[in-house]
Amino acid sequence: MNIYVLFFFIPLAWFVTVFMIEAGSIVMTPICKYDNYRENMMLVLGSLWAIIATSLVYLVVSLNGLFAPVMFATGEALFGLLMVLIIFLAFHHYFIAAAEGSESLGRHSASKLYLIIAMPFALLIAFIGTTIFTSVFSGYGIGLKLPLSTVATVLEKNELPTVLHSEPMIQVFYPDFIEMIFNPFNWIFFIGIVMYVVYFTVAFYGIKERFLLGILALTLAHALLLISTALWLPIVFNNAIGNAGFWIYVIITYILLYATTHYNIPWRQAWVFFFTFLGSIMFGVFTQGNILIDKVPPSGIPAALLLNNPTTLVQVLGIAGLLVTGGVTAVSYKEKAKAKQVTTKLECKT
Repeated sequence: MNIYVLFFFIPLAWFVTVFMIEAGSIVMTPICKYDNYRENMMLVLGSLWAIIATSLVYLVVSLNGLFAPVMFATGEALFGLLMVLIIFLAFHHYFIAAAEGSESLGRHSASKLYLIIAMPFALLIAFIGTTIFTSVFSGYGIGLKLPLSTVATVLEKNELPTVLHSEPMIQVFYPDFIEMIFNPFNWIFFIGIVMYVVYFTVAFYGIKERFLLGILALTLAHALLLISTALWLPIVFNNAIGNAGFWIYVIITYILLYATTHYNIPWRQAWVFFFTFLGSIMFGVFTQGNILIDKVPPSGIPAALLLNNPTTLVQVLGIAGLLVTGGVTAVSYKEKAKAKQVTTKLECKT
């Protein structure tokens, strides 16, 4: 695999992991002991809800800079879903902002209500994002208006930018929304992601009373993601199960869940964030840098053929690294400081 293509997953993995923190916080609101974790959850949501939109813009701009030809060519196929995602994201952010405002005024019940209203929007955004993700890698729902042999020849000769520039009205790809949304791969993969979000949230906040739920969710997540890739992305499945690092990663996720829910380990959030981010990068490695894997036999299109400007990868890597390190460290530090303040108050009262 072209090493440059690996960095395609850095801004993508960053956005996915940050959104998991926010979406997980909202989804867990009605099923955990909300009052016990309200302050921590509102602290995290207040820190991240505005960053989510910024991260999405950063992701799109970064990918457009790195893979301009494919972003232009697939724009008509993915434009509709992307616009719906942005609209839902606006409603999602509005209700989180309303919850944050209510919390600052001491209206805790109203704050919880706004978060519950925001929950379906978070799930819809996650589903649409997953649909776009599975469509790009599997090819389901993305049709070709030109013969496959023509597209392959143009890509191999690195002539796609020239062709698109000389014939701006040409449409290479088109959407099939029924297949894109309702194919079984998309749904099984999405449910697996939702289960991982539940695990991620339990571990991120150290919710001890939901430890068993975290175990169940994590086990289902691993099983569903492996089943879906075995059936529809075999290149990913085969590379995963044959890799010792993958199984070590699976074991670490269980150890991390137990440690974060039973012990006050330093920088708990940073560790959970790091291993989720690492899992997203591993998925990228296991694809071997190929997209449209099921649509273009035998193993899809190498994303390296669509690489526009490798020199910008250094900038993407550097900025994403700063965002990941700075953002997660700040959240962990703030929560640690909050916990210290609570402990001090209790000691003063006694």
